[in-house]
Amino acid sequence: MTTVQGDLLPATRVIHAPLVDSRGEGLGRVDDLIVRLADGDYPPVTGIKANIGGRQLFVPVERLGSVGPGKVQLAGDTLNLARFERRPGEVLLGEDVLGRRLIDVSAGRLVHAHDVELACVDGWWRLVGVDPSRRGVFARLFSGGAAEGPHRARVIDWSDVEPFVGHVPSARLLLPLRRLRRLHPAQIADIVEGASHDEGEEILTAVEADPELEADVFEELDTHHQIEFLDSKPDEEAAEILGEMDPDAAADLLTELDQDRRRPILELLPAEQQRKVLSLLAYNPTTAGGMMTPDFVSVPVDATVAAGLEQVRNAVDLPWQTASMVFLTDADGRLAGSIPLVDLVRADQNGAIRAVLDEPLAVHLNADDDLADVALTMADYNLTAAPVIDGEGHVVGVVTADDLIQAMVPKDWRRRQVAESED
Repeated sequence: MTTVQGDLLPATRVIHAPLVDSRGEGLGRVDDLIVRLADGDYPPVTGIKANIGGRQLFVPVERLGSVGPGKVQLAGDTLNLARFERRPGEVLLGEDVLGRRLIDVSAGRLVHAHDVELACVDGWWRLVGVDPSRRGVFARLFSGGAAEGPHRARVIDWSDVEPFVGHVPSARLLLPLRRLRRLHPAQIADIVEGASHDEGEEILTAVEADPELEADVFEELDTHHQIEFLDSKPDEEAAEILGEMDPDAAADLLTELDQDRRRPILELLPAEQQRKVLSLLAYNPTTAGGMMTPDFVSVPVDATVAAGLEQVRNAVDLPWQTASMVFLTDADGRLAGSIPLVDLVRADQNGAIRAVLDEPLAVHLNADDDLADVALTMADYNLTAAPVIDGEGHVVGVVTADDLIQAMVPKDWRRRQVAESED
């Protein structure tokens, strides 16, 4: 059980504070606080970097008698005058964290660490929170100048925070993926777009550990950032990302790459993904063919309801938007009808699937239908997913409401919500 003793202590009230010996006599000052970020949700303070007689020395936390606002007092009468050197995994709060941006995972945004909060947890000083408010700016500018009394700033719990640590010289620490998994890919993409290039690279390096998540994040990035980060990757790594993306998103991104990179990357894609991407590249991107995904669920019109549901169960890689509609095909493979998944679930599983059809003719899109045609058809028939057919009536893909919305949203609307927010 975690027990917090006393009030929160802002790091700015400790950094640059006087350092005194056990008798209260001045020795020097506290230059910085040292923590180990890898050690749990609330990293422990492992010591201080002290300036004594012009020398930078390391004082382990065991030698600290008391830590308080405006003064740090040592315990005992002896002090090991070891020169300060960073150890692997150690981070300096003042130099590496204060004033820098970090990720507030609870809100899916970037914030500035204008101050960080310490607390005595189970008898040990730990990093427990971040103050993103501007009151922390004044505390940093005027060391020890924060108002006296209880600290009442709005504080983000450190367990909801991920700092950027690629700049830490003691070790090339990696931004962990654990907390980022709590965010939707679109939230991660927003953060990447609001971050600097180096911060964005650090986030994308972290999500590389989960190729599926990495692909989802890339799909959500705007074109500028997609190209920016793919340009820094060799063809093999770029192909790995495109290979995990939905075929329609991969095709769109491939067309944005420099001409001399398109063919090499395309040839490195897995065979099935390559086939799908090539088929989509044959269509104008502003038509139904260019918006569609080639993956969908179809069953023969003479099948049973149970067979249709089994096809949906087997389509484990399809997003729910695409799998929400089941298409029926005749003996020649032509579209014979469309059934919402919810209607199949409600129907008699032993019954014929054709009996569930409300309309004898299937509503559909033609591959060369433009954006206005797609929008009007889907709006008129209240469709969340519409089949796209070729000139012979065969289903070649599906346009979902999500595809339509993405195509209709103006480019300058895509990132109107700024990822960084401060008080």
